Amino acid sequence: MSGVRAGKTEPLQEFEALLNIDHLLADGGKDWYDHMERVAASTVLSAMFGLQCLTGHEPDLKAVLDILAEGLHLTTPSASIVNVFPFLDWIPGPMPWRVRANGFYERDHAIYNRLIDEALTGKGSEMNTWAAAFASEDKPEGDQRHLLKQFSAAAISTTTVSLQTFVLACIRYPEWIAAAQQELDNVVGPDRLPSFKDRAFLPHIEAVVRETLRWRPASRFGLPHYSTADDVIEYQGEEYFIPKDSIIFAVSWAMEHDQSQFEDRDRFMPERFLDANGQLKSDYATSAFGFGRRSQC
Repeated sequence: MSGVRAGKTEPLQEFEALLNIDHLLADGGKDWYDHMERVAASTVLSAMFGLQCLTGHEPDLKAVLDILAEGLHLTTPSASIVNVFPFLDWIPGPMPWRVRANGFYERDHAIYNRLIDEALTGKGSEMNTWAAAFASEDKPEGDQRHLLKQFSAAAISTTTVSLQTFVLACIRYPEWIAAAQQELDNVVGPDRLPSFKDRAFLPHIEAVVRETLRWRPASRFGLPHYSTADDVIEYQGEEYFIPKDSIIFAVSWAMEHDQSQFEDRDRFMPERFLDANGQLKSDYATSAFGFGRRSQC
């Protein structure tokens, strides 16, 4: 998906960031938590469906956020016994987890189909949206609107958590802020806001982003995946057999808090990603964007 709209959302992101600053200044940061959620959701929904949420009180925004919250809860191991013991799903009839999952699917399907239809034929049809690229039936691969649902859920929830985590890091470990501010003052100056053009010249700010993703992963326990074939992996000198159709959780928290890789792992330290010259280290790896080709975001 990044290849289809690569770079074309940067003006949108800069506008939303500016609007977010305006909201934060207007109420003195009182509702900062909600502002972070709004800016993440509005950016994604604008690019995807042409649905811009300028106030944070739009009915469509609330509907999307409610369905995302429910979906995230349903995928956690503790949400239902069937998430831990999937063989129970062989029990026939209207089991509680099945009734709840079917109800969620119907609501999720209705909300996103309406947003996609409006993006294709309604008020968002004149915009260059991701829906136009992925939900068109005249493409060789056909309508792929299911990808839009998955992407919106991942993009909104993880971006929101990361922005809120950033604020937590500012409060809990404020000692790094002065160095970040100094870099912004040196590169950007006092007369304008930073833009994507400045990114290559802001290694400390990039390190702050990396540490935010590492310190408190947006999806601590990962999401359940199925293995598509039998496999054998090696870990710490031991081989482990993973049968086909196994449920696998890639636990981001364990990877991003591995003491052998991250000294003082529970502390927020952006400098861990910088070399002796204050430049970004080249051996960066993260689980924040998934694995395989998906991780090249």
